[in-house]
Amino acid sequence: MNEHVTISNDPEEVEKVYKIMSDMDIAMLTTVDASSTTGRLTSRPLSTQVHEEDGDVLFFVRASSAVVEDIRANPNVNVAYSSMKAWVSLSGTATVLDDRALVKELWHKGADAFMEGGPENPDNVIVKVHGDTAEYWGGETLVGTVISTVRSIAGRGRDDDAGPTVVDLP
Repeated sequence: MNEHVTISNDPEEVEKVYKIMSDMDIAMLTTVDASSTTGRLTSRPLSTQVHEEDGDVLFFVRASSAVVEDIRANPNVNVAYSSMKAWVSLSGTATVLDDRALVKELWHKGADAFMEGGPENPDNVIVKVHGDTAEYWGGETLVGTVISTVRSIAGRGRDDDAGPTVVDLP
């Protein structure tokens, strides 16, 4: 596969990652399964509550859930976003925040559909993923992303075809 990967720490690239992720709500959070002896990876769909400009993201989860058990055993995670125009793979570390004020601040009607007991329920907590790096592709237009993806997969990429970009996050 003829894939060009650009590595950047340019603040404009950090902003681009933030903008692409901000347009997407549902993410797949991948953790190392704490109950596995083989390091099995497990992914779960979560609705993003906050996208921070430095690439960090926050999610509501249950403190009693397997995802929290996984994070406490191994905080290394990946968060994947995908749309018709772009994808982002955010690698970093997760922490569980049992911050009642933050839970109340971020609570909204949609959270009631997935979380029980409202913001007062001590089982409702926040997972914050601090992104170390983000790899993205696309983000401009659907047609441009499709063309460059197909060319790369076919091994027919041109020098001016942008492949994925890896961004070191602050």
